[in-house]
Parts: sequence; C-alpha cells; structure tokens
Amino acid sequence: MTDNSANIIKFPEDFLWGVSASHFQIEGYPTEVERRLSDWSRWTEEEGRILDGSNADRACEFHKRYLDDIELIGELNLKAYRTSLNWAALMPEGPGTVSRERQFAPGVVEYYRDLFSRLKERGIKVFVTLFHFCLPDWLAEEGGWTSPRVADEFETFADLARQHFGDLVDYWMTVNEPMAYIYQGYVAGNWPPGASQDYLGAFVAIRSMLTAHARAYHALKGGEDAVQVSFANHWRPFAPERKWSPLDLMVTHYRERVFNHIFPESIDEGALNIPAPLSGRKEFRALEGEIPGLKKSMDFLAVNYYTRELSRFDLSWPPDLFGTRSKRADYPVNGLGWEAYPEGFYRVLTSDINPYLIDSKGHNRPVFVTENGFATLFSPDLSAGDWSISDRERCDYLISHLVVLKKAIEAGVNIKGYLHWSLTDNFEWSEGLTPRFGLVRVSYEDQARKLRESAELYSKIAAANALETIDR
Repeated sequence: MTDNSANIIKFPEDFLWGVSASHFQIEGYPTEVERRLSDWSRWTEEEGRILDGSNADRACEFHKRYLDDIELIGELNLKAYRTSLNWAALMPEGPGTVSRERQFAPGVVEYYRDLFSRLKERGIKVFVTLFHFCLPDWLAEEGGWTSPRVADEFETFADLARQHFGDLVDYWMTVNEPMAYIYQGYVAGNWPPGASQDYLGAFVAIRSMLTAHARAYHALKGGEDAVQVSFANHWRPFAPERKWSPLDLMVTHYRERVFNHIFPESIDEGALNIPAPLSGRKEFRALEGEIPGLKKSMDFLAVNYYTRELSRFDLSWPPDLFGTRSKRADYPVNGLGWEAYPEGFYRVLTSDINPYLIDSKGHNRPVFVTENGFATLFSPDLSAGDWSISDRERCDYLISHLVVLKKAIEAGVNIKGYLHWSLTDNFEWSEGLTPRFGLVRVSYEDQARKLRESAELYSKIAAANALETIDR
C-alpha cells in the first residue's frame, strides 16, 4: 500500500482498530458452568431453547486460552479489545437475609485483572461492558430487570467493578443493546425470561434498565470526569416492506422510535417518554417521567450495526403496533438472513445518531463502532480441514462497511474507532454455535484457532490504517 495510490482510503492517525466479544459467548467459565450461576447457563439446559441444540459450556474456552487469543489480537495489529464482565461468576450469591458487605469472588477478579493487564501491556485499549445479556440466577429468579431491586444491585456491581478494574479499563459500557435484549426476552420470547408479547413487562424493564444505567454511570465515574462511560446501542434502520402501505409505514415508525431511539433519547432528556397510544394506558403512563441522574449520562456513542430490517403490519388479532419482520430481502444476506446493507450503516452514522452527538457541555461526543460483522453457518462438530477459511463474503462485507464509515468521517462525524464482531467464532445465543462471526475460526471439538481470509485482510487494514479498495 502506498499513500499516493488513488485506490487507498486512509483513516485518521489516531483511529482505533479492534475486536469485540462478550464473556458468556466465549469464556466457558468453570464455576458458572458447574453451578449454573446465570440465567443463560440454565436457559441452555432447557430443551428446544437453542436452535442447534448446543450450549456455551465450553464455548471458546477463552478462560483457559486468553493468553493465546491476546497473541492473536497482537498478530492482527489490533489496538482495542472489548469484552464483558461475568456478573454471575463475580457475584455468585445474592445479598441474602443478613446485611453484609458485598464483594467480588477473588479468583474471578484475578482472572480479569490478568486479562486486562496483559492487554494494557500490549498497548491495547480495554472496553468493558457490565451487562451483556446475562443475569446472575439469583437476580433472574427475583424478576431480573422487572425486579424492584435490580437497579440497586446493578449499582453495587458497577461500584465494585470500578474498585477492582477501574485502573485497567479505558472505556466502560453499562449495558449492551438494551432494546435487542428487551425484544428477545419480553416480546419474541427467544431469550430469558422467555416472555412473549409482554409489552408492559418490556417497558417496566426499560425503565429499570435506564435507572440502573444512570446509577452505574455515576458509580463507574466515581466523581472523576475523565472516566469514560456509555452504553452500546444496537442500531437497525427500519423500512416498510410495502412503501405504499400506511399500516407498514405505521409499524415502521413505532419500531424505529422504540427500538433505535427510546434509550439514547431518554438518556439525553433524563426521562422516559412512551409513545402514544401506549402512553394513554395508565399502567404505561405510570412508567414515564424523570429518572434521577440519567440526563446526559453518555460520554461517547457506542454504535452496534449489522443490517436493516423490512417491517410489515401483521393482520392477526389483536393488532400489534409494532408489526413483524418481513421475510423479504432486497440485498444479499448472511447466514442468519440479515441483509448486507452498508447504506444503512451510513444512514446510522450520519443521520440516526445525529440528535445525540452533542454532550451536556456542547462538545461532540466521540463515536466508536463497537460491533459490526457477518455470519456464516457451519456445524459445531466440524474440526479438521479448510472449511470456512476462504470467507470472501465476510471480506466484502468488511470492505463495504469501512468504505461508508470513512465517508461518514469525511462528513464530519467524530468516529474514533471500529471494533469488529468478532475475534473468534462463539456461541450466538438462541442460534447456538452454528453461526460463525469470527475472523478466526474455532473448531469446537479441539478448540483449534485458524485465521480466516478476513483476518488477514483486517490485519493489513489495521497495520496500514488504510483500506485498499481495488486489487486487494
């Protein structure tokens, strides 16, 4: 690569290249597995919950192999790594009936401190998420995000996280993709707690999560303005399946308003506002209003983007304001049926996040892309051979999305980094181990790692801080 080539797209000098993961999807943490400490570790035991019948008991054995995976991060010339904390393993016991000081489990603290220290030694920025879809089982049994105590417990968790890891973490995120979690857990019923079409429960959980975010934000900062705290939002541009249909346009509006905007809008305004006509019902109206400490509790924007979604009105009774996802696709899709749609990525970066770019002091919030990736499908029992190593579709997805990301930077968006999902293949929630998002292939039988073609491509991009769009 040379700077004067017309085919070279250069990124800002301080641009961060990295990868993202979450603890449950990769760790296989022994005490969590053996004692079924989280709602998700129990969920995977229930028949029919996981599409391919697999579980995360071993996952990528990251808990055992993190030193090797850190070597891979270095080999790929990456300078940022995002993961989440295993709340269930760190706090395996609830508060109990006797008042006592809450503490983290020492062995788990040592594991995370060693992980973060070794990343820092290599000059790798550490991004840490507190809640990435997994609750301690004792809290899930109390109602999880609908429990009246969940915000108190999350604040305690955040405060202890700051005490034990604050010196090693560069960027904190309180919750990951809150509305994806709410949708899957309270509307679709695919994730714990497994509720279906429970919109009241969903909005109770939304208010609880906003309250918990506010408390955790201030606990993590510990009175220090320099500490960077936010949350990761899943942005999914919605479009009507039939542009001429007022009903499809209606459900598209509601999906866009609630899924994409209700969390960042509530944070910027400091209050939860529920859209009509739901707000006309007293049980929903009771959830609205100001949340102490919430206003502007977002130091940077963490953007997760994969695809857009076509929406259609469902003719079933009773009518559903939020409609359903269309099965139609107008563009090539990945293994999960998600369109590869870089135009939506550009829309998110230059339009959708625009209302939230200015902080309380009038400064531009930094923007980090904290998830973006492409899934292929391969059976979990595959091991030897070259299957999936040539992954041209993932390479094309990566290139097309980085091209529009650079265009967004040129349009004036303060994008500071890109963290690809993910370093390795991992457990993809209700779909199991079959979907493969990794730059690095994992053969689950023997846990062998092997670089895919996309890993080699990404490594070259990160090393050059530039993208070659022709003759790559």
